[in-house]
Amino acid sequence: MAKRSQGFALIAVLGLLMVLSLVAAFIASYAEQRLEQTFQLREQLQGRLDRDATLATLMHVVATRPLVQNAYLLRSPPPAESSYDPFSSAAADVDVSTYPHLSVDGRRYQGIGASAFALQDEGSLLSLLDPDRERWTALFRQNGLTPQQAERFLDQLQDYTDQDDLRRLNGATSSDYLNQGLAPPPQRLMISPGQVFNLLDSTALHDPLLAMLPFATTRSGQLHNLNTAPAAVLQTIPGIDESLAEALVQARQIKPFADLADANQRLGRIIPLDPLAAPSQASPYLRIKLWTVMADCRQPIWLGLSSTPTSRTTPWEIDYLFSLDHEQPCRTPQPVAFPPLLEPAMDG
Repeated sequence: MAKRSQGFALIAVLGLLMVLSLVAAFIASYAEQRLEQTFQLREQLQGRLDRDATLATLMHVVATRPLVQNAYLLRSPPPAESSYDPFSSAAADVDVSTYPHLSVDGRRYQGIGASAFALQDEGSLLSLLDPDRERWTALFRQNGLTPQQAERFLDQLQDYTDQDDLRRLNGATSSDYLNQGLAPPPQRLMISPGQVFNLLDSTALHDPLLAMLPFATTRSGQLHNLNTAPAAVLQTIPGIDESLAEALVQARQIKPFADLADANQRLGRIIPLDPLAAPSQASPYLRIKLWTVMADCRQPIWLGLSSTPTSRTTPWEIDYLFSLDHEQPCRTPQPVAFPPLLEPAMDG
């Protein structure tokens, strides 16, 4: 009888130990999950801090540094070399490549900490206000779409922004939006390029629109600026094919073009543009794109600025701000070795 009691006691002890082991394993797993969540939250918060610090630095650069040709100079030219005047074109003679600078042609830079950024002159992009149909159709072709899809997009765009509720051939009116449970057109011009996702066909064209969005602007745009237009936008200009567009981008990264004649001479080709319609100086409209760099570039922030150097309040105005909830592979950003404005690139 005593042996049986001892056996029951042993079984009870083993059962208790098993229960305690399961409880301990659960607590350890729970604690590990909580730690992982804490690390992720800390990483996200640090990413936001890095991004906000980078944006504050860039706003300071835009407000205090000269914009010459296709770049903001991080150090102004000495008076002996150039008497810089922001309202004069004389500064265009400065060789930007000999100074630390941030180009406004969309190239990606390493920001503070785990952030990256790009600056883009919006004056050279394709306008959503008064779209050039020929150039937009060329951009649609680059993205594997048909001229018919381009026409439908452009008709819907103009029906969305004009002041009447009349339908163009391939457009859409308020009733079409309401029938699909969508908000009706505001009947006014877009203020943010992200508003293209409000169009009737935006769901069906989501991925192509996402790919084309960096080349669209709600400014007047469409300047033939060989110094700042992305290669995809250059290819929409009649007479500029893919090879010429890539040659222009590679040449201007070495040294910006002083004017159209300089581009013709350096490339050894006659570019079919009107010299008066091909400015070499960036416009006062700037887009800042910010990413938090992890495994992927997540939720890029888009911010549009207008330069207002004569204002009595601020040297710039924020025209739009939005974020895109998508991920994309991160290209290696170019470091900006100019402390204390921006930290050196991260290792690895």
